[in-house]
Parts: sequence; C-alpha cells; structure tokens
Amino acid sequence: MKKLYKLGCLVLGLLMALTLAIKAVQANTVTYGTPQQVGQGTARSYVTLGDRRQVSELGVILSESALTGLPSQMAEINLALPRQATRATPFTHIGLNWNPQGHPPAPIYGTPHFDLHFYTISEAARRRIVTTGADAARVYKTPDARLVPTGYVLAPNSAVPGEGSHWINPQAPEFQGAPHGFDHTFVYGFYNGNLDFLEPMISKTALEQHQTFDEAIARPARYSSTRAYPGRYSASYDTQAHEFRIALKAF
Repeated sequence: MKKLYKLGCLVLGLLMALTLAIKAVQANTVTYGTPQQVGQGTARSYVTLGDRRQVSELGVILSESALTGLPSQMAEINLALPRQATRATPFTHIGLNWNPQGHPPAPIYGTPHFDLHFYTISEAARRRIVTTGADAARVYKTPDARLVPTGYVLAPNSAVPGEGSHWINPQAPEFQGAPHGFDHTFVYGFYNGNLDFLEPMISKTALEQHQTFDEAIARPARYSSTRAYPGRYSASYDTQAHEFRIALKAF
C-alpha cells in the first residue's frame, strides 16, 4: 500500500508539473508580424498572449544590425500588427520612425533616436492629416481633459502630417536636466480631440548601450475605447538573439 501511495503521489506530482508547464507555454504565446528591413537588419511587430488569450505585451523587435547602415534622412516604416493584437487592443499598426538628427525641441530631442507610434487610426486616416488649412484646427483641437494624463501638455508647434499633435510630460527626466540626456520617454498623440497614437521614444545611444527599463505609463482618467490599453512600457536586449524589444505591456 505504501508503494502504491508513493507511486500515486509521484504520478500526481508529474501531472501537476506537466499542467504548470503547459500553462507556462500558453501564457507566453508569441505571434510575429512580417519583418521589414531597417538599416542592415530588420524590425518586426509581435504580440504576446497570456493563458486566457489576453494581450500581455505588444511591441517591436529590432535586430542589433538594424543600428548599422541607417539612412541620413528621416525614414518611416509601417509595421502591420498580428490579428491577435488588433482584436484586443485599439492599435491598428505601428509606425517606426528613424530620426537621424532628432527633431524639435532640439535641445531635448535633437539626438538620433527612434519614435514608435502605436496608432489607433488606419493608414488611410493618417494620410488625411495634413495639419494645414482647415486641418490645423482639427490637429490642435483640445481633447477632453479626461483623455489626457495628469501633467501632460501640448508641445508647441508639434503637429506632424500623418501623425497629429504631440502631448508631453514636462516633468520627464529630459526636461529636468538629466545628466545623461535623453534616453527614452513616452508621448501621447491627438487629432481632432481624439487619441490617435501612443509613442515610446528611445535614443540610438540607449540601444547601443543595451540600456533596459520597465516603467509605468501615465494614464488618463478614461479612454475613448473600451479595448485594452497598456500600463507600462519597456526596452530590453536579448544577448543570444542580438535584438532589442521595445514594448507596451500590462494591458
């Protein structure tokens, strides 16, 4: 009887271990988008699903070789998202922007960096954002205060065609004289009073130095959509795959 009892306990333990292993695999189901060339490497979108098939992470994988051979002019690559991401979140695609000379305000963001625009509108809708003429009123329309995180303000003259206006946090480290300068930050984008993108920014230097971070995103009182929005954003470096992951997470 004791032998049977021990055998039963062993089998039960093995079944429990197998169940936990299966759940662990299910909790980290990753789906990738189509790779696009960037520099001498690639960029691709990805989405990670939890054990209940909810989105737990969404972002861009950038190969380390992508930091070599980048163009001397601004460039944008649109990355399609896996269907699992567009079904559960408000995001339609990602615009990966390379800024070799940075962009205004130059004293803050005038260094080479990447902007990752997680858009909530279609590419066709983006083409209608021209920021001039009658569209100037739409691009600078003040959103409902509940849609803007506490402390965020409209960056002056920040309207960009195909994007919208940019809202920034003046309390972010780069505005407080951070000794290391601009490494990364998080921006909200609006058009016609509606949120149309979320934007992590990260410097080329931060990537080259393999800097990692995982920080909370300032969230507004409410969103205009009932879909899942992120609570954190991060960057990490995989020493074996030689690639970076820049992600939205904690949906």
